[in-house]
Amino acid sequence: MKVETQIKTLLKVLAQGIYEKEHILAMALLSAIAGESIFLLGPPGTAKSLVARRLKMAFKDCRSFEYLMSRFSTPDEIFGPVSISLLKNEDRYERVVDGFLPTATIVFLDEIWKASPSIQNSLLTAINEKIFQNGRDTIHLPMKGLIAASNELPSEDEGLEALWDRFLVRMVSNCINSEASFYKMIRQGINQDPVVPSNCLIDDDLFNSWQQDIDKVEISDEICYAVTSIRKRMKGETKKEGVNDMDYYVSDRRWKKCFHLMQTSAFLNGRKAIDMTDVPLLIHCLWNKAETIATTIDIVLNGLTASIGDQLDKMEKELEHELKFSAEPVIKENDKKQSESFLLTNYMYFSLRDFPKGKCMFYKHDYNKIYPTMPMDGILYRDENKNTWLVRVISTGTPFDYKSRDSSQVKKVKLLKCKGGIIIDGTPYGFEGMLSFNRNGQPASNSISWSEAAIIRMNNVIKPQLQQLQEQFTQSKHLFLSSDDLKLANKYLAKCEKRFNEVAIKVHNAKTLI
Repeated sequence: MKVETQIKTLLKVLAQGIYEKEHILAMALLSAIAGESIFLLGPPGTAKSLVARRLKMAFKDCRSFEYLMSRFSTPDEIFGPVSISLLKNEDRYERVVDGFLPTATIVFLDEIWKASPSIQNSLLTAINEKIFQNGRDTIHLPMKGLIAASNELPSEDEGLEALWDRFLVRMVSNCINSEASFYKMIRQGINQDPVVPSNCLIDDDLFNSWQQDIDKVEISDEICYAVTSIRKRMKGETKKEGVNDMDYYVSDRRWKKCFHLMQTSAFLNGRKAIDMTDVPLLIHCLWNKAETIATTIDIVLNGLTASIGDQLDKMEKELEHELKFSAEPVIKENDKKQSESFLLTNYMYFSLRDFPKGKCMFYKHDYNKIYPTMPMDGILYRDENKNTWLVRVISTGTPFDYKSRDSSQVKKVKLLKCKGGIIIDGTPYGFEGMLSFNRNGQPASNSISWSEAAIIRMNNVIKPQLQQLQEQFTQSKHLFLSSDDLKLANKYLAKCEKRFNEVAIKVHNAKTLI
């Protein structure tokens, strides 16, 4: 059986009778196979312990350990009582660990933050190094996954930061939201444990062989670029006023574990390399406070399109430079030459090419009022009498009251002059009848211009990257991304596509201006 088929079947069986917690169960299984721990934040009665009980069913011959912490809990209750006979007869201080955490495959610790300091210290090495010091002996723990739960996050003044950092995956478990799912849960009988097919169970040999394959999963430069963008933006958040340095702190150890989690995800999805659909998993790994979850989501999902966004930023900066560079040397000496080459409409207006709302004209005598480097206030409005949109410079001599017009038909804009046309809110538009001039004010030659090269770059480089990214998420059957995760990712891809189209229009409109 293919690994992705096995995991898909396993998740389907384990999720029987569980409503709106399938994604948490999937992430718990992913964490366990990756050898990581998961923390569930949520009020009582939201199936946190049920997730842990179902998770243990994925592993063959699994032994589990559950415990509800309190401030009175002792290490004996977690790691086993001290052996009286060994202490009395052999003067050895060792615990009887059988049936306790040191012998469990899956561990569930509820109300984890109420544990005493002595328990917390032992948990640090148990979670991270998978070892437990039992007297003079070091026990290598069989623990594959530890699930901790609480209805609160650790207090900042109790020294729990080290233990909190050990939980790589952090998820919020809320009450059922959908009314349909709620009444399905109400009407179902006693929630019987499902029977997992024997060929889907994960035994120790299979688990160990998977670990070797997971380490071979490739990490591409594309993924590194996305993570670098995420890291930069998280560091940027810490510089904002009122933000604590630890709010967005992610240790090097944690980053390494994040990559290992994505490698595990890629392998279990049947791939030999991490791809961009694994990146949204970081949403559940990088937040430190409930208040930072929304910002962390925004940072991670912006990382998906970081490479495309940076290329579009560079394109816009180049375009701005080219428009100014081409305008400055010719505006003064060739204003008249240019103006005479524009076609006039209604004796007083220049017509804009490729205006998205339809016919649009610019008042001829306003052209000398604007500059190539200093934005001027302008107004774009609909003139029903002329059946066109008009662009005017706002000045004391503006011969109309634009404030009295329908607000939906009026927009304030910023205007800049460029060679052969006008720039409206950063988008260049050429005037009809404009000859193409080079930077010396002479008719342009047949050599390729910056805008033509930019169009080629947009169509042959950036657009295919965006389409490939969109296809990855559209066709994705990712086993560990929830429907909400995918919706959010597609929302950010749509935002990037909108930005691409806006820049493409600017570059296209500049073709005859530069």
